[in-house]
Amino acid sequence: MSDNYKKNIKEIKTVMTMHTLHCGGTCMLKLHMDDGRISKITSAGDIQREGSFDKDESLLPLQKRACLMGLCEMKRVYAPDRLKYPLKQTLERGNIRGFKRISWDEALDTVTKWYREMQKRKDELGYLPVWDEGGITPNIGPCLKRFGSYSFGNISAAMFGAIGRFNTTRGNPAIDILRSKYIIIWACNIAATIPNLPFIMMKAKEAGIPITVVEVRGTDTAFAMATGKGKVPGLITLHPGTDSVLLAAMANVIYRKKLHDVSFLKEYCFGFFPEDTVISKSLKKHPITGESYAGKTFTVPQGQSFIEYLDKLEEENRGYAGVLSWAEKLTGIPSQVIEDFAVEYSTTKPSFIFSRFNGGAQRTQNGMYFSWMIIAITSMTGNTNKRGGGYGDISVDDGYKVKLGNRPEGSYDKSGVVPFNPTRSIMFSVFKDSDVILNGLDGRTHEQLRGDVLKMNNIDLGPKAKLTVEMYVRGAICSNTFNQTQNINKRLLAWNKLKHTVGYERFMTATAAMCDIVLPTITTFEESFFGFSSYSDTFVNNGPLKGLYESKPDWWINEQLAIRLGIDYSIKSMGDKKIMEKQWEGASIPEEYKKINPNIKLPGFDEIIEKGSFKLPVPLDKTFIFLENIKPGEYDTDTGMINFYSPYFAERGRMVLGVAKAQHVMAQESFEDVLERGGKIGAKGIKYPLQLFTPHVPNRAHTTYDNVPILKEQNPHAAEIHHIEAEKRGIVDGQTVYIYSDCGCLKIPVRVTRRIAPGTIAIGEGAWYRPSTNETYEAWFDSNYDGVCEKHVVPVDVGGCPNTITPDLNSGVLDPFIDGLGMNAGGSFCEISSIKPT
Repeated sequence: MSDNYKKNIKEIKTVMTMHTLHCGGTCMLKLHMDDGRISKITSAGDIQREGSFDKDESLLPLQKRACLMGLCEMKRVYAPDRLKYPLKQTLERGNIRGFKRISWDEALDTVTKWYREMQKRKDELGYLPVWDEGGITPNIGPCLKRFGSYSFGNISAAMFGAIGRFNTTRGNPAIDILRSKYIIIWACNIAATIPNLPFIMMKAKEAGIPITVVEVRGTDTAFAMATGKGKVPGLITLHPGTDSVLLAAMANVIYRKKLHDVSFLKEYCFGFFPEDTVISKSLKKHPITGESYAGKTFTVPQGQSFIEYLDKLEEENRGYAGVLSWAEKLTGIPSQVIEDFAVEYSTTKPSFIFSRFNGGAQRTQNGMYFSWMIIAITSMTGNTNKRGGGYGDISVDDGYKVKLGNRPEGSYDKSGVVPFNPTRSIMFSVFKDSDVILNGLDGRTHEQLRGDVLKMNNIDLGPKAKLTVEMYVRGAICSNTFNQTQNINKRLLAWNKLKHTVGYERFMTATAAMCDIVLPTITTFEESFFGFSSYSDTFVNNGPLKGLYESKPDWWINEQLAIRLGIDYSIKSMGDKKIMEKQWEGASIPEEYKKINPNIKLPGFDEIIEKGSFKLPVPLDKTFIFLENIKPGEYDTDTGMINFYSPYFAERGRMVLGVAKAQHVMAQESFEDVLERGGKIGAKGIKYPLQLFTPHVPNRAHTTYDNVPILKEQNPHAAEIHHIEAEKRGIVDGQTVYIYSDCGCLKIPVRVTRRIAPGTIAIGEGAWYRPSTNETYEAWFDSNYDGVCEKHVVPVDVGGCPNTITPDLNSGVLDPFIDGLGMNAGGSFCEISSIKPT
């Protein structure tokens, strides 16, 4: 062995770090460093060692193995298409050929000039007409910001109304699944979206715990994990958007067969029984008035209880058998299977249902009611707060939680958040941003908008209240904003109306392409910070690289703009690791976890940096179940109980689909439309007979990684269609087709498969929108807020982004006072569409 070879070996070192990703898996990565560059990425635990099999198979601690995306991170860091320096658009927005390189000074001076212009507009409007996502605008004055979430808005809204705000990430630990007697994975392809959970689920399968998967198609999760139970099959497939129909029918079976837990319902719940009355013991206050709920009396109005809903369901469908037939007709599931499923779930205790924000069903327009029905059925059976049970959410899988100490005064975090309080932003619906730009409204009436802004921001917009948006800033967030919400062609109209657009970006995404100034930012391997995950423990992002090319941290960009604008933005550039060290000095273990082991101690800072994570496993028999410790009447709801009916939602009247209680509510663009008419007649006069749904795929985290060639090769982007539908249209596997709706048209290869049902099309969400330069389409949608669709000639999308053909619809709760909650999520939105060969 030569001396040079030995020298090279010695120079290669490894750095343990985490993979920060939308999925929440936060897997462990090992970076192999050679002369300051990453030469290879492997997964934690990749080295052979004594007893490796036992350790690899261990649940305590669980191996956090990387997925394909994690192992491909080097492809992104050193990608040839990574943005290397500031860019300025010299042609029309969206034309990537129009960008030219400029200096940082020119870029920042230009943005500063635009901010000065917006400051003058503030004197006229009372606020800055800037829609800001992670930029510095809130520190200049009140600006505009979206409320709601397209990842978890509907399920969060259901939890807020039914269980309380504190429960949005407080489900049973994932490892608690092993205490279940029956596991139901509902509308959540965990094999593609949550890297760490499938291992636990496979251990449950090995232990003989029966598993049923409820989905709109055959997924990898179903094929790998589903076993079935008794007469219930392993995979139950249903039509998109009809999940709450199935749950309503199951609830009726449970109630009529007297399989519900009456004592739990009376002790813990409100709104199940007619004229239910409770004197609230809640410690929470009204989100708007600030009044305490404690001591207030709440009574379910006549006709609004859950029993009355079930009675009405039987009345409308002519009895018990009629309800099952109704559900069979809509879902496509045989009545006997529905009945058997309800009986098995309600008689097997504890039973676990998992869906959460990765689930597709809650991402439909009526997804809030699906999520509420999940909570309702777990409460009917007494599973909501039980070990081995739960209400659809999960928390950390195997370890102690840690509360970090405060950051040093004046320091920044990985998001570039400033060290002082910004002004409160004016909020608008996340799914109506185009309408806000074009017409000033987001689905609320003039009166509602005026009242909300006056109460939240002390700004009076006047009797004909509207919002004005003239500038967009995409700052320190992880979002391809232009790409990831519905009706892209309306967004094209809206964004071209904006005066200025700015993006802090790593790649030329669809959002970056629509920006006038693009500022290159660093990757996570070029910074260090602590990270947490709802499916994991405390992890360390050890960024061993310096900022490559001319890329800069988000906080640095904000700091430089602040200096130019004369804003007090006193960042202390002490370095990432110094900030983390101060945080770790003040770190502590919450009391509920200390009770598990009073002698537990945190490792030193050097040790956690070296290992890249903090892992203290909790034995299965000692796992902390958050809801198990909540006494009846002390939930964070208005009533203090688990609500089948929400007084707050009813009082506000902001339910987009009009119902303030758990039940099935028909969505727009629903399967009922397809069933009753054989399709939907659109504004163009065309019948659209197919339902589109947009599942997550294993090679993308939303839009992230769509530009990594090796991942695209592993799972080529295509529209899935059943062979029956393909044969009707003369379409063969691999052929390029047009898929279209009133909103637009996309051009995409097709994959003929039996994995999905006839009458549906599946297109993986997150593909980047790319407008054709030579093909156009005649779209029809309402762009002036008068309720009438107009003709728009738009580009055909050759990138295959499904949001090109989905309408922009609000759902859930249109209420900014529960910020971050209650909006429709675009991951599996159901739209009526059609398809034809090219």
